[in-house]
Amino acid sequence: MATQLHTALVGCGGISGSHLPNIRNTPEMRLVATMDVVAAAAQRRAEEINAAYYTTDWQRILDDDTIEAVLLCSTHDTHTALALDALAAGKHVYSEKPLAMTLDEARRLQQAVHESGLQLMSGWWFKHSPVTKRLREVIRQPYFILFTCRLASDRYDNARPNDPEGPYGRNGILDAAGYNLHWIWHVMRSQPVEVTATGYEGVPTNTSTITIRFANGGIGTSIYSVVGSGGILPKHYAEVLAGGVSAATLRFGNLVFEGTDEPGIEHNAYHNGFDEEISMFAHLCLHGGPSPMDAWEACIPTLIFEKAVESMRTHQPVPVDVREEFYLPDGELPASIAHFGD
Repeated sequence: MATQLHTALVGCGGISGSHLPNIRNTPEMRLVATMDVVAAAAQRRAEEINAAYYTTDWQRILDDDTIEAVLLCSTHDTHTALALDALAAGKHVYSEKPLAMTLDEARRLQQAVHESGLQLMSGWWFKHSPVTKRLREVIRQPYFILFTCRLASDRYDNARPNDPEGPYGRNGILDAAGYNLHWIWHVMRSQPVEVTATGYEGVPTNTSTITIRFANGGIGTSIYSVVGSGGILPKHYAEVLAGGVSAATLRFGNLVFEGTDEPGIEHNAYHNGFDEEISMFAHLCLHGGPSPMDAWEACIPTLIFEKAVESMRTHQPVPVDVREEFYLPDGELPASIAHFGD
């Protein structure tokens, strides 16, 4: 049995630098190559991680039989095409979020993963945070979830209420607030049945409120803002209400319960969860088992997002049926969806 997964890092911009320490700290992984359309970026990452070579040629990565898997850290709207290429070339895929920008992309990826038999994992890492895990242990059936995400317009160049690329762009709803949408679904443990959304100035925009009605009667609300300077609350804030018991977390740095003697978490490093993703992926490819974030679970934000954009355009609630929207192997929901990421 192989003891190391030979990989290539594809996309050598900002987020790839955050993954470098995680790659170094994963003995089960060896980074063979780096690839970027900008040669200097690929070279810099190759030197930092001591890769065997760097390239600007994606086809070279696909043709290299020594490379067993790719780590996609490219721009947010390239992940589907690159993942499909890699799967067709017989390589496992780790993809940063979002995995798919549209439901059509989601279905094509899901089918490709199913038919290839290869492993795919994606990067909505809030799921892996100790805060999330502890919260789900204590609260099994929420009634209401609020998750807010704020990008300060004075810190992000493209954080504008009406960005030219709209909700589909960099730092758009799916790229940034997709975390909200996955987390709400994962914590609610129920399938969405209706989405109602409102955007700034009454059109599809990044600054938005998305309300999700679930099959169990619960309600989840995602608030995403790119028009302020941050405010009192940090970038991420979440509340979970379950009758007499409630919980709250500030930027995943803590977890506070009310209405129960169950202990929360006083101090948690924000990136706990993110830092474990690369080792999770290497273990998955070498030893098998269910993906910690497969092509179905990773596309839950895409599903809710697409319905939210439709609601912003029509000013009407939009029904949701996961079974009608996703590619279903053998006609059944995969376990990752049926069991809400458990």
